[in-house]
Amino acid sequence: MEKGKFLSPAPFIILGALPRIWPDLIQKSKDGGLNTIETYVFWDLHEPKRRQYDITRNKDPVRFIKTIQAQGLYAVLRIGPYVCAEWTYGQNEMQTFTTFIVDMMKQENLFASQGGPIIISQIENEYGNVVEAYHEAGVQYMNWCANMAAALDTGVPWIMCQQDNAP
Repeated sequence: MEKGKFLSPAPFIILGALPRIWPDLIQKSKDGGLNTIETYVFWDLHEPKRRQYDITRNKDPVRFIKTIQAQGLYAVLRIGPYVCAEWTYGQNEMQTFTTFIVDMMKQENLFASQGGPIIISQIENEYGNVVEAYHEAGVQYMNWCANMAAALDTGVPWIMCQQDNAP
């Protein structure tokens, strides 16, 4: 990414559109002045049963990121696992799922550190709204999430939405 360039992101949920119309929707975003597309990878949608992943059709995050790349835009990969509170699947398998998604992206050289369009990844979402309710356990969980994500070594920053004191 060019130094001094501002991000103009647009949220895009890939499961809401058929792959054949992704290029047109992304082009319209670009024509509207946006330079970044954010997308969620919904845990429960992509892993409907434990360790059985579905990354077909409109659930193919690699294809979607490559479509963004073909349009010359940046991407923000929001892996979750908890995104906007309406999608949950449990903490126990979080590291396995996150690693699965990151490894798919790495194999295709899709992180900016590899020449790809993904400039930021997100782990967890809006946890800052509830961390205090869990006291020390909430802080420990937040730290665990941050350390787990950083250990995946994507070469791009990881963020936590609404988490003002994330490590």
